[in-house]
Amino acid sequence: MRMLLKFIIILLVTTSLFAEKEKISLQLEWLHQFQFAGYYIAKERGYYDVVGLDVTIKEMKTDVDVVKEVISKKSEYGIGRSSLLVDRAEGDPVVLLGAIFQHSPSVLITTNPKIKTLKDLNNKNIMITNDVANGATIKAMLLSKGLLYENINFQQHSFKLKDLIDGKTDAMACYLSNEPFFLKRAGIPYKVFDPRDYGFDFYEDIIFTSEDELKNHPKRAEAFYKASIEGWKWAFAHIEETAKIIHDKYNSQNKSIKSLIFEGKVLKELALNKNGDIGTISMEQIDKITNWYRVTGLLKEKYDFSPYIDPLGFNKKRLNIGVLAKRGEEKTLERWEPLATYLNRSLEEYHVVIHPLSFDEIEEHIKNKSIDFLLVNTVNYVQFENQYGISRIATVKSRGMQGEACSYFGGVIFTKKDSKIKNLNMLKGRKFAAVNEDSFGGWIMAYEFLHDIGIDRDDIKLKFYNTHDAVVHAVLNSEAEAGTVRSDTLKHMAMEKQIDFDKVKILEPKQYENFPYTVSTKLYPEWPFAKLNHVSENAAKEVMTALIRMPEDSVEAVKADIGGWTVPLDYSSVHEVLKKLHIKPYDKIDITPFEVLKKYAIWIYVFISILIVGIIQFIHIRKVNLELDRKVHERTEELYEANHRLKELAHTDALTGIHNRGYFMELAEQLFKVAKRNQSPFQILSLDIDYFKDVNDTYGHQVGDSVLKLFTKKISSLLRESDIFGRIGGEEFVICLQNTTHEGALAFAEKILKEIRALEYKNNKGDRISFTVSIGVAELEGDKTLTQLLSESDEALYRAKRAGRDRVES
Repeated sequence: MRMLLKFIIILLVTTSLFAEKEKISLQLEWLHQFQFAGYYIAKERGYYDVVGLDVTIKEMKTDVDVVKEVISKKSEYGIGRSSLLVDRAEGDPVVLLGAIFQHSPSVLITTNPKIKTLKDLNNKNIMITNDVANGATIKAMLLSKGLLYENINFQQHSFKLKDLIDGKTDAMACYLSNEPFFLKRAGIPYKVFDPRDYGFDFYEDIIFTSEDELKNHPKRAEAFYKASIEGWKWAFAHIEETAKIIHDKYNSQNKSIKSLIFEGKVLKELALNKNGDIGTISMEQIDKITNWYRVTGLLKEKYDFSPYIDPLGFNKKRLNIGVLAKRGEEKTLERWEPLATYLNRSLEEYHVVIHPLSFDEIEEHIKNKSIDFLLVNTVNYVQFENQYGISRIATVKSRGMQGEACSYFGGVIFTKKDSKIKNLNMLKGRKFAAVNEDSFGGWIMAYEFLHDIGIDRDDIKLKFYNTHDAVVHAVLNSEAEAGTVRSDTLKHMAMEKQIDFDKVKILEPKQYENFPYTVSTKLYPEWPFAKLNHVSENAAKEVMTALIRMPEDSVEAVKADIGGWTVPLDYSSVHEVLKKLHIKPYDKIDITPFEVLKKYAIWIYVFISILIVGIIQFIHIRKVNLELDRKVHERTEELYEANHRLKELAHTDALTGIHNRGYFMELAEQLFKVAKRNQSPFQILSLDIDYFKDVNDTYGHQVGDSVLKLFTKKISSLLRESDIFGRIGGEEFVICLQNTTHEGALAFAEKILKEIRALEYKNNKGDRISFTVSIGVAELEGDKTLTQLLSESDEALYRAKRAGRDRVES
């Protein structure tokens, strides 16, 4: 047995080694050194081989532009800096996959004893590469001390430390892990200007690729990225061994093993995040970098980078959402991929993937736990809730003909326009098309309606077609004489020009108040979004919150043809239908009948036996139904309480207790419309706590949270009942003042500055922490929209920050 196992392992390894591998290349941004250790290790230890990749690692040359190298497809992947964001905004189709260094190792070093401060670099020479010059960290550090780029002579980087030592340049862009080691060993005095000492701490060594590569080779991209991260993990866990590999095979700079070990130890501290992970990249940090680019003028306008930051979720925990493919796999992906886009933008820790599932596939995926959440029709939900304990966290709102949102739906029973079938009684003996035995809108609703008017399923020639589209085509192509689908199917197919709606006749048409479609049946709650038992409460809470906060007019909601989401509805009416029709879980009850005496059977005993069996069955059925009713009632009671909490959550910022971004915007839009209609004064104030990151870094996030609470409590005490106050970001807030002049708003903003200056937070160590705030004010004038008004106050806020902070600008 052991010999057989060894043979299989050898066979697998041999097959892997000799299988044809995909050839790709990685363009570095510098010369070979420990800075790129993870890629060398992934290559040397076979991590790339295992995933079928033959990777060429290309050292930097002076005439190579890393971004152009990748977008021109000379290299599939590259290592870049934060300036990639500027490249993206200027039209280069780059996509950022992950950041190896969470803290930038980029520094400026001088050996000129006359240069003691950053200001001494004014009108001096700095040797630097273009991407470092345009990177956020170095540029932010220089600008923070009033140094203008036009007053500095930037020289092309020679990559030779000797040029710095010989005075051919006054300062050189270096890596904290490299040049200090050689200068110290040579006994040459030097001074380091580290952006982190000036409050600027941004990503470095970002793995990136092109949009084409990610679109055409997503699996290859994932394989390359994850193999590279494994290489980095090994490199940092075995720094001495890694240094020797680099020394022997990747040593174009002739570094010693000691210098490489020093480099590895420094870089390890800069690479690992607080959880010990490598490669993580967050939109929060990207936004900070972006804001600095806007302040420095490299970015002229706001730009949404979220679609280009780890779009496939390589650095996130994956959440798989199974969706019932009621119209087939292609249509399901087309409709629900926008939901994944929205969730991936909203969820910091998770990456969502949509999986279309047929009716027959759902249960198997629940059993195997290959999906984490389920968006499914109401009957499937009730059945799986009973059998597997899944629980709903939200209910979808469908979108009507005019864009109106509705959380209920129905079914239509239809035939061809020229059909001789005039009413439902004429369906007896006819060919009838439905979607599936378990399809609520595509069969069960119609079944209930037919049952109520005395038509049993045996009275029609029933055939299931698996998708709603197939049912419609079957009727219009005369394969069936009538059929049933959910209420919005005909609308979708008509809008997609698959059918001519004028050729359809709806039987027993009904209109319900505030419901946009003509239907034949009653209305029932829309599809629930449910979590499976194995999903953590944190993940469920994050997803639930994101769904409830999804604006019904968002791009993704419109693309998905939904009106957003609401708190979970009461599905007891669905249980009643299933009971009435004896459909699972109310279909079969296991009983043990008395054994009928065969040899001495007497008719009276047979009658008594049958009667007893009937009574037992009735009692058992009643007991099971009561138990199911109890479970439904308990779940409903829990949901009522959860609904109340969810409504509060949907409106309130969890930390500070003031309005969250979504609810603030909703209220502000209402007040804005009133102000426009009444031509009354209306002001927007954008506020940002100055140097708030320093508070977090110095005292910890717990103290930072307490400072935010103190800040919002103080400002809330200054507001009138008619004013609204919301948190729109980490330390960013907005106030809406109605019936207040511009002069009054400026006076109020000055009052806020004074009150915040006087504010002080004392932590448990006795430290007294004070802080200030910058404010931008904008006034409603002419035909401005609320979006323009918010943008103007935001721009004013940035002017206040550029002018020195702790001030008001308008």
